[in-house]
Amino acid sequence: MKKIKFTLLSILITISFHAQKISGKILDENNNPISEARIGIENKEIGGITDSNGNYTIDLNNIDKTETFKVIASEYEPFKVSIADFVKSQNYIFQLKKKAIDLNAVIINPKKYVHKNFGTSNAKKAYFSIDSNDPDDIFIEHSIKISNKKKLKIKNININIVDSKFEKNAIFIFDIQNAKNGFPDDTQSLINETLKLTVSENDIKNKKLSLDISDKNIWTDKDFFISVRMAEDFKGKLSFGGNIFAFSKDTYYRNYLGEWKKYSGGEPSINVDVMIEK
Repeated sequence: MKKIKFTLLSILITISFHAQKISGKILDENNNPISEARIGIENKEIGGITDSNGNYTIDLNNIDKTETFKVIASEYEPFKVSIADFVKSQNYIFQLKKKAIDLNAVIINPKKYVHKNFGTSNAKKAYFSIDSNDPDDIFIEHSIKISNKKKLKIKNININIVDSKFEKNAIFIFDIQNAKNGFPDDTQSLINETLKLTVSENDIKNKKLSLDISDKNIWTDKDFFISVRMAEDFKGKLSFGGNIFAFSKDTYYRNYLGEWKKYSGGEPSINVDVMIEK
């Protein structure tokens, strides 16, 4: 009888857990709230973003306890915990560790470096669109791969917007990551702060937008990815340019913190200005 009661209690607890939304908070090592951290289930299209007080809510309906809860914030190390341990935390408050990235100035010999542009720049045709009326559009992240074996410094990130109509300023959020198994790797982000570009429609000149990051001292000598997504408060529509039916090009994308996927046959208009070894 005791075994039956225990089993029934376990079932009730499981049902209660799977049927509710969980709220918690993301903090730094000094217990300060972290805003705009992305939270979700690893490799699943489920998640959200923390508010200005570090608060988040996530729907764990039908999520297995073997899955992983994940948090990403640009200035911090990615955080992961199993759903089983997540449940045990009870208050659902987690602390992130500050990311340690060596951004010391690099002394360069100008004679050994040249300026180049890598990626796609096409403002003639729309490649994909974002509509704030579709929640999945807001949380989708697009990325391109830059093949590289030389030491380089990334100076500018450029995108082409072929059409747009939004109610207020739009915020584009970028990330730069080294590759792992041919896909972007959150654990190898090259930035230690959120890269944001805030614009009005009038800021889009000749269908182009640029973010100067030359002062961020971002260097790499490996293949890397440039990713872009919209801030969650975006209201409106816009279309990125790109190369359609470019079968030698690939588009990488994910929703929330879902698994990265690859579409072969085109690439959005994302490109970078770099200073690279000869």
